[in-house]
Amino acid sequence: MPSLPKLASWPTGMLAVRGQLSSAKPQNRSISTPSAAALAAALLIALSSGCAHWSSNAHDNDGATGLQPPGRSLDSVVIETVLVRFPASKLEQLDTIWTSADESIFDIQFRQLMDRNGLRAGLLFGELPLAIREQIQETSHQQTTDALEHAGLAADVDNQMRKLQCRAARRKDLIVRKQVAEPLTVLTLLDGEKVSGETYYQPSVLFDLRAMPHGDGQATLELTPEIQHGEYRQTFVSSDYGVRPEMKRQHQAWPELRLSARLRPGQILAIAATQPPKALGSAFFTTHTADRSVEHVVLLVRLSETQLDELFAHEEIEQAQVMAER
Repeated sequence: MPSLPKLASWPTGMLAVRGQLSSAKPQNRSISTPSAAALAAALLIALSSGCAHWSSNAHDNDGATGLQPPGRSLDSVVIETVLVRFPASKLEQLDTIWTSADESIFDIQFRQLMDRNGLRAGLLFGELPLAIREQIQETSHQQTTDALEHAGLAADVDNQMRKLQCRAARRKDLIVRKQVAEPLTVLTLLDGEKVSGETYYQPSVLFDLRAMPHGDGQATLELTPEIQHGEYRQTFVSSDYGVRPEMKRQHQAWPELRLSARLRPGQILAIAATQPPKALGSAFFTTHTADRSVEHVVLLVRLSETQLDELFAHEEIEQAQVMAER
């Protein structure tokens, strides 16, 4: 069995990385683990030999010191995410992932709105679709032969798996495309009649991710598309502790296209662009590589675990619900 950094499997055939979570300001930090693609090959070898999941203490600092991992808040939700890039030559394989997805978790009116704006999303069932597993394995090979891939510079979308610790209803930035060098023009069709468009300079493409635990192990995830752009400027932010200065950029959000899905631990939400890419979906889920080719991106969001237990934490559940309604 391969010796890897501390791992835990997604459902059979799926991959997950259990990164180290810091107790210092957990609501504002994400942990970047070793490349998901680099780990996938070893995972697939382990699965083929009958190992569904394992762990290694080689890089487990908590075990080395004898200390317990830092505690998490009762309202915390742990989310794992990974971005998978597909070259244009593999669009047929990309289309097959939707045969393994339940898109009916969103009502028909919202699916039509998403389609008009170039977005597609659904809840994956069973193991990861073959197309995704094969692409992760191929990217793993490329990282051993391509210096740009190895350094994470091959595109403005990286394939690092990330573990995010979210507090109930509090914002967490889920980056899809790092700061894009070229101006980005985005078209939207929100009312079914009028097309709106705007060009953003120095844009970063992301989702405002919020999680609401329910006390039965499940959580509702909300993802609002957003673009941050322009230069950083000092603003003043009000909080429970007073007013503080903060460097921020301008941002444009599309709350009309907020995705909301209730997941059980281990379930995965897949989000991508329609084919052909258009409107907001094109801006979010296509990327230009270093060699100027266009690749298509699939975002996978997995609910790893929650802390709330409705049998013992009634008060915390009520507080989390109040936070979500604000």
